[in-house]
Amino acid sequence: MFYLRTFPILLAIVIVMIAGSFLYGSTGALEPMEVSTLRLETSSKNLTARVQVIDQTEIEQSGTVDLVELLRREANLQVRSTSGNSARSTVSMGGFGENGGLRTLVLLDGHRLNAIDMSTINWYSIPLALVDSIEVIRGGQSGTFGNHGVGGVIKINTKLPKVEPSGSLEASAGSFDTFNARGAYSQRIGGMGLTIFGDRAESDGYRVNGDQKTDAGGVRLDWGSESDLRGYLSWSLSNTAFGFPGDLNASALLADRRQTTDPNNRGMERSSRGRAGLTYKINDNWSLENRLGYQDREVSADMPSMFYLAETNYESFSYGPALHYNSNVVAWMFGMDFTKDTLDAKTNYGDSAYERSTSAFFTSTGLPLSDQWNLNGNFRVERAGNSGVDSGTPLNEVNKDEWAGGIGLIREFGNENRVYGTIRRFYRYAATDEYAYSINKDLEPENGYEVELGMDWNVDQIFLSGRIFRQWMEGEIIYDPLVPAVPFNGSNVNLPKNRRVGLDLSMDWQISESIRSGVSYEYVRATFEEDNYPGGNYSGSRVPLVPEGLFRLFLELRPVDSLLLSFGGSYVGESFRGSDFSNTEAKMEDYWLYDLSINYKLSESATLFGSVENLLDEEYLSTAFGSGLYPGEGREVRVGLRLSF
Repeated sequence: MFYLRTFPILLAIVIVMIAGSFLYGSTGALEPMEVSTLRLETSSKNLTARVQVIDQTEIEQSGTVDLVELLRREANLQVRSTSGNSARSTVSMGGFGENGGLRTLVLLDGHRLNAIDMSTINWYSIPLALVDSIEVIRGGQSGTFGNHGVGGVIKINTKLPKVEPSGSLEASAGSFDTFNARGAYSQRIGGMGLTIFGDRAESDGYRVNGDQKTDAGGVRLDWGSESDLRGYLSWSLSNTAFGFPGDLNASALLADRRQTTDPNNRGMERSSRGRAGLTYKINDNWSLENRLGYQDREVSADMPSMFYLAETNYESFSYGPALHYNSNVVAWMFGMDFTKDTLDAKTNYGDSAYERSTSAFFTSTGLPLSDQWNLNGNFRVERAGNSGVDSGTPLNEVNKDEWAGGIGLIREFGNENRVYGTIRRFYRYAATDEYAYSINKDLEPENGYEVELGMDWNVDQIFLSGRIFRQWMEGEIIYDPLVPAVPFNGSNVNLPKNRRVGLDLSMDWQISESIRSGVSYEYVRATFEEDNYPGGNYSGSRVPLVPEGLFRLFLELRPVDSLLLSFGGSYVGESFRGSDFSNTEAKMEDYWLYDLSINYKLSESATLFGSVENLLDEEYLSTAFGSGLYPGEGREVRVGLRLSF
């Protein structure tokens, strides 16, 4: 059991927390952090949610070369992979297990990256050379961000040009023939700014046919930085080729966990993203903002072992105006979101096309009640229209209306200490392939409520942050293989009710100028609540693929100004396998992963860095579905050089 196995660890943690502890993924933790919601810029202490900011310094010092590993280590998020590399991993939070990626909204400069189907995000299409900071906002955030924001939001902010010309070049190589190179340059002249970036990432992968190769690049133009009218244009491209190593059974895993039984299964993804924004400051209190987004993706798969060949094209358009009012008394925002997503799929089993159009209206406000008390609220209503054609047959058109909102209260104690409480309603629309080959009017959107209590507290050089929450969910969509269906059993269904109760805590301590250390811990108990499930009686069962605890330790040493040494350990608790709703199959075992990183400044402009992931070469399962097992990655060593100017 988790508790028995980790009691000595937890005891040691208590001692460590008294004597010194981990900095929870935010170098600005001891300072007031400035973060942003979808549009409204605000201080994190004014949000009734737990917000973690991973800034540029942390990104550079982490020794990581991709977003997935960065989020796992710095934000203690759950990561699962079926490919033996990070490119198409599922990243989630909040205890949603199997389809957690569908309930974690990912935004790039405020623009949604989640597709209308169940496909995963290609994380390598977002190069770290482009990223300035990342905000991890936990809890149901549909009232602010809309669809997918059930478990939380990952908000990626790209770099802006500085007054002085600046740039960086970086190259690294490591195990499994891994090579990464990236660069960025920005310059501002008067009111105009230009940023260009490029990235190359390739690896043979831990497993045979687990290779990936990505080329990405783009440009951003900003203007009017010191005027009432400001705007930007951004365009990026990426191209990724990858393999599908597939699952292994128990005997194959024991014989050689790096092998594949699907050596010829391959995939490719090409994407382009365009973003634009225009903000006009009407006066000292009022401003108007407009955002426009476009995304085009082409994903192909050639999988002979499954007799499957497919080419899928995605297009997404989005437009969102917002009106802001901000004074010393109150902050208020009213906005609209309009999106249109299309999917055209051609397979050897037939062609299909789907379309979803959404219209949303939302508002949010922040109202100081006194010098210590603040009231926050938000509300959103959205309509989604779905239609499609499957093998030439028009499908039923379905329109679904949903709403979300929340109200929260903050009590401040000084400039950096606060406690808060909030209640929220959230929702998520079904993905197109969750309709199971037809637009099913019986499949309703997910929705539910969440209550959260949290705190941020700074005592000398110790920063404490945490929350407890309880979430009631209606209509959670899962694929149940036991549901009677034609021609084969198995269908996506709405569950009657389930519940999540959890907490996540962190403590960080800047022990001295040269030492900092700490710990973060997340526990979510996700259970099915009622017995009238379509495929069987799951009442009281745990939701599959939700680990019994996520735990992260960190120690950072700087013996001299030019040298930074970092050591970390991550614990993932045991969980039930995917689709094991009755909890009758063997569990996935818990495991520890340790990592080391080093940064050595050769000069003001040159830094030598290196890292070791999975230091002890732990053998573990990243995920599993029945007898299909997906091994996690083994030890990986990487060294590189970073130049800045």
